[in-house]
Amino acid sequence: MLNKCLMMIFIGMTTIMLSSCKHEDIQMIVPAGLPQLAQLYMQASDDYDITIVEGADPLVAAFGSASYDVIIAPTNLGAKLYDSKPDYQLVASITWGSYYLVSKTSIDEMDQLDIVAFGKNQIPDAIMQYVLEGLEFDFEISYLDSLSSVVSEFVLDGSKVYLMSEPQLSVVASSNTSLDIFDLQAAYETLTGYEDFPQASVFVHHTLSDQAVEDIKADFENSIRLLNEDQEASAQLAIELGVSIDKEVIIASIPRSNIEFKDSLDAKGDIIFFLGLLKGFNPNFVGEDLPDDNFYR
Repeated sequence: MLNKCLMMIFIGMTTIMLSSCKHEDIQMIVPAGLPQLAQLYMQASDDYDITIVEGADPLVAAFGSASYDVIIAPTNLGAKLYDSKPDYQLVASITWGSYYLVSKTSIDEMDQLDIVAFGKNQIPDAIMQYVLEGLEFDFEISYLDSLSSVVSEFVLDGSKVYLMSEPQLSVVASSNTSLDIFDLQAAYETLTGYEDFPQASVFVHHTLSDQAVEDIKADFENSIRLLNEDQEASAQLAIELGVSIDKEVIIASIPRSNIEFKDSLDAKGDIIFFLGLLKGFNPNFVGEDLPDDNFYR
């Protein structure tokens, strides 16, 4: 009887040990668009269980529920929500802006820019106005409800200056070879000294181990390196993973998408300046206070 009890205890302990060693996928939520391209090679691996979503609402819900190990989200959104619920820390920034002013004539030679834009009082608007005011352009802006509407207006009219972003810009450029494209990221760097702006970042749940976080960062860095080094193979992988954009458009859009891995500690100065700029434009972008040092991991 004693031997039987000892055997049962041994089996139970072995089961517990095996269960604790069992590999569990990292749960990650990713917004469709450029952040999705950044993690393609992670999505193709067996180590991550990835949910692709449209819009900000699912991301806000993910921060609130703390049900994911990793969240890719706009940098300012993660900063704002950290103020009230500090469950997620920023470990890297991965997309660095893809906003451009597009015209069929030379923008630099215009006395005044008549701009058709999307995202009124949102980040595209903040960056555009900051750059144009800093470079002392005269401009007037009319807003449409979406980037798609701006593209449609360009196709129908084309006589003004249009705010666009990738990959839609590459769609437009594929059938308009003589466009003048004004890079708002390059102008931002000229004005600020900071290389582009950290638009989207990677946030990890604070309970993840240091080793898990280092592995996640290494996987992002590798995925982004592969994306930029072999754009054709990456575009094919994107199609296989369900990205509903033409392969040639994906290839053309990658260089202007400014997808780059930068560790949180290296990006901290960029992030603080960017959040301060947004707070000055619209305090609701960031919240009452900028995050403290514990926000960065």
